[in-house]
Amino acid sequence: MEMRPHESLHHLPNRKTNIVYILALTLSPIINMLVRWITFQLYWSDPVNLPRAEKVVPPDRWILTISSSVLEVILVVMAVVMVKSIIHRVRFFRKLLLSFGTLATIDLVLNLITMIIGIYSFKVGSFLLLGLATGIYTSLNLVFFFWYWYDDFPTQVRRLIHPETPCSIWFPREAVDANARWVPTALDYLYFTVLSSNTMGPPENHSIIGGKAKILQLMQSSAMLILLVIVVSRAINTLQ
Repeated sequence: MEMRPHESLHHLPNRKTNIVYILALTLSPIINMLVRWITFQLYWSDPVNLPRAEKVVPPDRWILTISSSVLEVILVVMAVVMVKSIIHRVRFFRKLLLSFGTLATIDLVLNLITMIIGIYSFKVGSFLLLGLATGIYTSLNLVFFFWYWYDDFPTQVRRLIHPETPCSIWFPREAVDANARWVPTALDYLYFTVLSSNTMGPPENHSIIGGKAKILQLMQSSAMLILLVIVVSRAINTLQ
């Protein structure tokens, strides 16, 4: 993505680019809501498992479900506010992004907890659990896709103005031509995020330099490890 000099002074170069990341993050709570609904709904509608009298969800799990659902509704509403903020160029837009991303991350954690509860309390397994794990995997990547962009893009802009300033994530294009007026696109961040999930580390020829990016990478790797060890392993062991 080539940038003109006056554009490089702004954290958000164009509205179209910003909307891509906001909509991507908005998909995360929608997917989480669907995964959680399937987990509970299919359990209650399954006549093979426990008798209906025994299909009682403790209050603490209802609280978890209701809290997550309310949070997801808030996130969807916030997404609409974010889009309007882009149109009107609100000055504190980056703080709105921070709040939006934080709530989406909390929702992802709550959904992962709900899935673990589904495994041990509802005995969810087999192909159903594989499908739900795929939903969580997608949601996880959408969240970190947003966070990598949020953390790294300002450092990429500063690098355009001050080439000696290190960026948070080092992309191969920067190694090929250090003087290129280039910043990562959504495809670059998506590639970095998905490969980081699949390999539990940065992709080949990519480097993590910034401290916040390292924390994000640790969080993503930990979440993927939990997803693989607890959820996917359970699904494979119960395949029929």
